[in-house]
Amino acid sequence: MIYPRARMAALTVAIAFALTGCSLFKHSSPPNDGAIVSSIESKLFQDPVLKTRDVRVVSQQGVVVLTGTVGSDQEKSAVEQIAHSTDGVKQVIDELSVGSQQQAEAQAPEAPAQPETRRSRRHGRTVAQNEAPSESGSTPAPVVQSPPGSASAPSSEPPSPPQPVEITVPAGTVITVRTVDPVDSATNQTGDEVSATIDSPVSEDGQIVIPRYAKARLKLVSVKNAGHIKGRSEVQLQLVSVTVGGKTYAVDTGTYQQEASSSRGKQTAERAGIGAAIGGIIGAIAGGGKGAAIGAGVGAGAGTGVQMATKAQAVKIPPETKIDFTLRSPLRVTVNQ
Repeated sequence: MIYPRARMAALTVAIAFALTGCSLFKHSSPPNDGAIVSSIESKLFQDPVLKTRDVRVVSQQGVVVLTGTVGSDQEKSAVEQIAHSTDGVKQVIDELSVGSQQQAEAQAPEAPAQPETRRSRRHGRTVAQNEAPSESGSTPAPVVQSPPGSASAPSSEPPSPPQPVEITVPAGTVITVRTVDPVDSATNQTGDEVSATIDSPVSEDGQIVIPRYAKARLKLVSVKNAGHIKGRSEVQLQLVSVTVGGKTYAVDTGTYQQEASSSRGKQTAERAGIGAAIGGIIGAIAGGGKGAAIGAGVGAGAGTGVQMATKAQAVKIPPETKIDFTLRSPLRVTVNQ
């Protein structure tokens, strides 16, 4: 019987295509921090209430930090919503404080005060300080200069700026970062570097050595993808540098490892079992008990073939993921006291 065999083969191919998946990856261009800040400030100025508040906006590689004072929780939520809705924003860190309406208005920038018009009494009438003397008025009194010997002592010299000092962060210190760029074992390779920011300030003897939001770089020291039949995808990250005061420092830390949620061996067994069950049903319809046994074998083979054609489950670390790294060697950083 040629026709039942052809139908069985067609159904097996259809099942294989139904089990096969695909994924699309979207790469975004680097954000324009200047355009992000300008857009957020423009939207705040268009609001009759928010434009009177002291709201400061800073953007670093798409990570927006909001500081200042607003009058209520509703105003705070409105400012954060405006920042979130702006194109190019990856993350919004809200550091706004809520005060009274008077405090929020008092901290808002004020217009320069107009100079007061001082008046003096001259010859029985009041004359404005900036008023030009009349033709019949008396000439201004001459300025009396002090003798050279009575000159006031020169003011003291301004204090010298603080001198930079080098502070050592000891080995074993934990540095917490928050990722900015995503990590994907299907697209990233060993040696790639991604951006991050310091999530918690690092202090030593009461002195902040590495401030919060300082730039950091992470390196993929290992990227493994699961094989066609067995194995598990994994990535290993290492913190390699931080930037403090415009200077970049190399960092030696331990690695952070993340694996895929399931292994290829388990997926192969599951898909082969599903293929055998479906093949058995098709074989039973086509040729009874013997056909069921043949169909089960064909279905199991189809399930294994689908597993070999399917991409391994990738390890993905999205932006804004917090990761802890431990220093393996002391880190020396120069700071201003």
